[in-house]
Amino acid sequence: MNPKIRKTLKIAAWALPALAVAALALSAVPAIRIGERNAFGTELPAATVTHPRAIAQAYDYLPKRTRFDAFVALKDGRLLARWGEVDLPINTHSVRKSLLSALYGIAIEKGYLRLDQTLAELGIDDAVVPLTAVEKMATIRDLLESRSGIYIEAAGEAQGMKDGRPRRGSHRPGEAFYYNNWGFNVLGVIFERRTGLSIGQALYNWIARPTGMTTFKPGHVIYDQPRYTEHRQFVVFMSAADLARFGALYANGGRWGALQVVPEAWVAESTKSRSQVHGMDPFDGYGYLWWIDREAGTVWADGWGGQFMIVDARRHLVLVSRNDTGRSLLQLGLFMLFDGDGWRSHHQKLHEWMIQASTGT
Repeated sequence: MNPKIRKTLKIAAWALPALAVAALALSAVPAIRIGERNAFGTELPAATVTHPRAIAQAYDYLPKRTRFDAFVALKDGRLLARWGEVDLPINTHSVRKSLLSALYGIAIEKGYLRLDQTLAELGIDDAVVPLTAVEKMATIRDLLESRSGIYIEAAGEAQGMKDGRPRRGSHRPGEAFYYNNWGFNVLGVIFERRTGLSIGQALYNWIARPTGMTTFKPGHVIYDQPRYTEHRQFVVFMSAADLARFGALYANGGRWGALQVVPEAWVAESTKSRSQVHGMDPFDGYGYLWWIDREAGTVWADGWGGQFMIVDARRHLVLVSRNDTGRSLLQLGLFMLFDGDGWRSHHQKLHEWMIQASTGT
């Protein structure tokens, strides 16, 4: 046999079983099921389009210049534009954090939690990497601001987060901003322990129902439990259309019609810049799990893979752009191999056109 052919067969004999094992392991992770439309789901009325040409430009731009699989824009809670698979539940990635921020605002108003509660008071530790007494002084507010001072490996970290993690013990709670998945994941744990609700059930009851979301179900939140920390990561799947409804709450002071869904004061406080941000254009600030663009007067929910939402409250405008990264870790792995991240600049361009379309400016 030709030596080159023999070598190729040996490589294949080793690689194929390895790939099969990896695929089996990844596919064994829970995946969401796409179910029926919610009985309480409602259709959104159409918004008034002032400049149809701007909509046409956006629709022409989306398939040619972006990687987005779905796009939705709302004006005053009405449908301004939609393109692609807007009803497909997609992994929100870090957009989940802004969703959790809203749940905290509601839970605090209901009396389940307080911003000044410490991890020690809440009984939070990490059985794998125990916290120090100083780390346990971190409050819920510190975690929401991503200023906990706890620098431990966490589920869902991107490489940049790992590379930028400060040395453990280098900052006390509240002293320094670091985008920290350990704190974000622990906020999920705290929420579920104190309210007695899963994040999926809370999103369904407190936000999906009152806003008439059409596809979100409690089972669209799944969990990833790593070995290197006690605290699991919650993963939220939500369609572009349903996510836009959530954004519309923040564009309207937490209200959906006449109903106050998220406390108005919380909407204002959670989207106020509390830390300066550098190297994350266009963001220059961070609130309670929201990115802030003070120059543009907008707030963003931003997730890996091209999950973007702009809330332009001044204009009562919401834009959502999404990339489908899959509904299981196997599909996510394939996305990472063959696709790529989205671009905030593309979403900003779409924002410009939606301003023109809805206001004529």
